[in-house]
Amino acid sequence: RYKSDTSFYINNMGLTQTKLHFAVIRGTLEGEWFHAIRRAQKTPYEASIANPCGDYALHLACYSGVAPPELIRVLIDAYPDAILKENKKGRDPLELAAKNYSVTDPNRAQVLALLRWHRPVSSNNSSALIEQQRSGDLLCNSNNMFCDEPPEHMFSCSAQCVVCLEEVATIAMKPCGHICLCLACVPTTMKNGLCPVDRCEVRELYQLQGDQVNIHMSMCGSDLPQNVAVENFSEQLFEKKESILL
Repeated sequence: RYKSDTSFYINNMGLTQTKLHFAVIRGTLEGEWFHAIRRAQKTPYEASIANPCGDYALHLACYSGVAPPELIRVLIDAYPDAILKENKKGRDPLELAAKNYSVTDPNRAQVLALLRWHRPVSSNNSSALIEQQRSGDLLCNSNNMFCDEPPEHMFSCSAQCVVCLEEVATIAMKPCGHICLCLACVPTTMKNGLCPVDRCEVRELYQLQGDQVNIHMSMCGSDLPQNVAVENFSEQLFEKKESILL
């Protein structure tokens, strides 16, 4: 397991790492993450500095396999580009987290969701974005969350979104294939990285297209809202997608 490399960083890196690196290592060894979170918030520029092994603070947090989602989010906010950086062993943070977080760890799915989809947004302090950050919802965009290929099998769970119970469910989880969410509920629901139906880990989302919406509604014994034509309904979904997912 990669987390065994922690002792290497302590014994061999010396002063070639930032204080943020050491704060993350301290959290790994002592189980106290307050100092690392505070350090990342106080000196965010340190999150953009790699050690001689090519590891940023985000890499070390993912090496640990126990870092809380709060720290992962703060490190991504401090230096979003670290998500895509590979260290000198060719491993990026998502790969490290997937290897080191136990499948039984309650934080695993949420950490992986943040690494896959959380992207801080540059904005003029709009109230909507500030409220979204306070609520812990994902700040994401359709490019890294939605895929073009549908799940191998899709299951029509409900005509309405299982979260808000109002909007039409048009979003399928991948790989499980449950069609259970509307676009508006994606940022809130996906922050824990789990399908709301079977609680399995979600890797990607797929939005129903064209006749798929009609077939889904028929399987649930429902009609499109207000008898809207499939073509027009698909256009409305696309517009919602652009406005909801930043």
